[in-house]
Amino acid sequence: MKAIALLPALALVAACSQGAKEEEPLTVHDVMVKQIDGNADPIWEITNASLDDSAAINPAKMTDEQWAEVEKRALAVKAGAETLAEMKKLVLIKPGEKISDQDVEGGSTPAKVQAHLDAAPDDFRQFAGVLEAHMADLATAAKNHDAAAATPLVDQLDGVCESCHLEFWYPEQKALVQSIRQKNGDDPTT
Repeated sequence: MKAIALLPALALVAACSQGAKEEEPLTVHDVMVKQIDGNADPIWEITNASLDDSAAINPAKMTDEQWAEVEKRALAVKAGAETLAEMKKLVLIKPGEKISDQDVEGGSTPAKVQAHLDAAPDDFRQFAGVLEAHMADLATAAKNHDAAAATPLVDQLDGVCESCHLEFWYPEQKALVQSIRQKNGDDPTT
């Protein structure tokens, strides 16, 4: 009789433990794809459509809604960068997932990228902090409808991202990219 009385309690404990499954931690790839890239691309789409002949954002071509969208997207990228900067353990991907370009000749494998992250996690977090600050500045410029401030921030965004990628995703291409930048006069390190 006592065993029968315990059955409902055991069933309740089992149900609670199944419902309390641990949430899988975010990976670097999750944050990069969903929060950072997923919000940076729309920023470029909006601002590219408003460029004038000198490749500056023309405020007359930007609506209040577009400025608000750039601000919202910049804040989302900022939040993603903050998440990356605060990750205790940098795990690139979940088992079985792929990263872009891993199957392309010259592309990095997840194991190589993970090794780079493991070798310099504080450097990675520092790059994330730079992106976070950059996006805070862009969000402020968008909030203020300040095309003069927003233009260089949008222009530099690709370089901010690329600098981190050259360290962690494809460092073997770093010398080549830097030589191209120097030839073109757009080396951000000079």
